[in-house]
Amino acid sequence: MFRKFGTIVAVGALALAAAATTPAVAAPKSAATTQPPASAPVEVALEFKGYDKAVAQAHGYTIKTSPQGFEYSVIDNATPAQDQAAQAKAAIRWGKAAPTGTAPGLVHPNGYGDVFSPTCGTAWISGTAVGNLTVDISTGFTLLPGDEAIFYFWKVYLADPGGTSHLQWGPTSLADRNKWSGHKTVGGLTVGNASATVSTESYAVLIDGSSCNAGPAQATYGIN
Repeated sequence: MFRKFGTIVAVGALALAAAATTPAVAAPKSAATTQPPASAPVEVALEFKGYDKAVAQAHGYTIKTSPQGFEYSVIDNATPAQDQAAQAKAAIRWGKAAPTGTAPGLVHPNGYGDVFSPTCGTAWISGTAVGNLTVDISTGFTLLPGDEAIFYFWKVYLADPGGTSHLQWGPTSLADRNKWSGHKTVGGLTVGNASATVSTESYAVLIDGSSCNAGPAQATYGIN
């Protein structure tokens, strides 16, 4: 009996010694850990694509042609300063002038200082894996100060090791919004690296008739 106990102790001691001299082997990581579970918001330009004349007219704007040959949108019964500012804004958006700001004494067509840009604003997206094969998607757009959206359509493509799908908001009207955001939770996904991409089909139509499409913003994360 005592001999048997001594044998067990001896075997245990040998096992401990072997463990101390054998390098530890790391457990293989699952595919879901190769990317973090959440992405910081990814932001791209909301790109100006031209004017919808019917929308402009319905909201008190007129689409004119500048002396340089490009179209611009200006509020009905505009003052000369407002007309000049609308041309300056359009020239930058069409790539006819550098976005260097407003010339001295020039008033933004909507009364917001020197906010001129070749884009309409920004589009953004983020994704957060919340466990149980589920992800939270947040996305949206922000226009330049003084601009307002009256209509939008938004689409996001999802991809993971199990395949692809998409989320959609709209098409629907907005109540003169300078910004919009949407959020959806999606389950039933597959473990591994995944992404959410704002489709370039996504767009906002502004009150002055400007039509603006999102660039392809992509957020990446790991499903677990």
